[in-house]
Amino acid sequence: MMATSGWCDLFSQEMFGLESDVIHPFISFSGEYTDNVFATNDDEEDDLISYITPGVWLALPGADAEVINIASSSSVPGGMSQTRFQNEEMGRYQGFFRYAPTFENYLDFDERDFISHKLDAYAAWNLAGGLSFELMDQYQDSRDAVEEETDSAEYNNNLLALTTSYAISDKLKARVDLGYYDVNYNSDAPEKDRKDLTATGFVLFDIRPKTTLFGEISHTDIDYDTKDFDSTEFKVFAGVKYDASERINAMGKIGYINKDLDDLDETDDTIGLEAFISYDLSDRIDLCANAKRGNEETTTSRFVTESMLSASGTYSLTSRISSALRLSVSEEEYKKIDRDDTTYTVSPSVKYQFNKRIYGSLAYMYTDRSASGQDKSDQSDYTENSVMLTVTASM
Repeated sequence: MMATSGWCDLFSQEMFGLESDVIHPFISFSGEYTDNVFATNDDEEDDLISYITPGVWLALPGADAEVINIASSSSVPGGMSQTRFQNEEMGRYQGFFRYAPTFENYLDFDERDFISHKLDAYAAWNLAGGLSFELMDQYQDSRDAVEEETDSAEYNNNLLALTTSYAISDKLKARVDLGYYDVNYNSDAPEKDRKDLTATGFVLFDIRPKTTLFGEISHTDIDYDTKDFDSTEFKVFAGVKYDASERINAMGKIGYINKDLDDLDETDDTIGLEAFISYDLSDRIDLCANAKRGNEETTTSRFVTESMLSASGTYSLTSRISSALRLSVSEEEYKKIDRDDTTYTVSPSVKYQFNKRIYGSLAYMYTDRSASGQDKSDQSDYTENSVMLTVTASM
């Protein structure tokens, strides 16, 4: 961190856009201890792992916080892991770029050393007459977590999405999203390679200044390169988005998911939902809860229906010290095989703000996964305890 600060002092902050909030370099150092590095239920191995993540993000016009968070997942059809709403306060145009590699090093199992890369790019244009466009791209060169299905297979994925919206009136808006998700694994797991094409339509109506009702229809075509697991998903949702004040915001949607398995000429119907609420109970206490139900892709079976619930709370002891607790539970129902997984996680943490740009955190996480059914493997059940210390500096 001292080296980074000294390098910046050699140049004018105005020259590099630091004063105008255009350029934001950052660096993060983390050390982790885990008692089950391979996520197994026997012959558990512990290790110390270090993570170094240097990076930079740019915004034009300048911004004091990252403009967009592109949340993607290779297991989710279409790649987009959560519903994204447009920023209504954005100006005439906005550009954003973020790049961050992570250097992962193991003390004992150095064969697992790895360098991952993540790049986000985003551009938005708001035209006269209520028409707007957003173009986003996310590239990831990374690997899966250690589990018996993938054995930490490496991948490079790319998510490209275009959003077009039109304000029909002051209260009514129509929106269309088009997405292309390219999933590419290395030679250890070529059966997971696939290409997803998604088209989604929204209608949004502001019934009150801070309350929006919306309807959503989407279609995703899932095309595997080698394995005969092709399918299509059709979803219909109705929901509400609520931003009452700076202290509370919430969103909830519920609907119907139809999955058509091409080679089996079969369909599967289920209820889908997504919901979150964030509430600042007081100046010291913040609460948050999330719930989700939907399908995920897997090569262990045809697909998985996952239900997840999480809750977290943050308490500020002083202006510099805060503590947090996160609890979550997920249920995974495997289709076409006899297996169900239940995973619990508990994670308390404490954070110390050294100054405006540097903070440190200490977190503990307990994970317990249990599986049932005739098709579970010997390694399906496992527990893991891990402790992570992190220091992050940003400009």
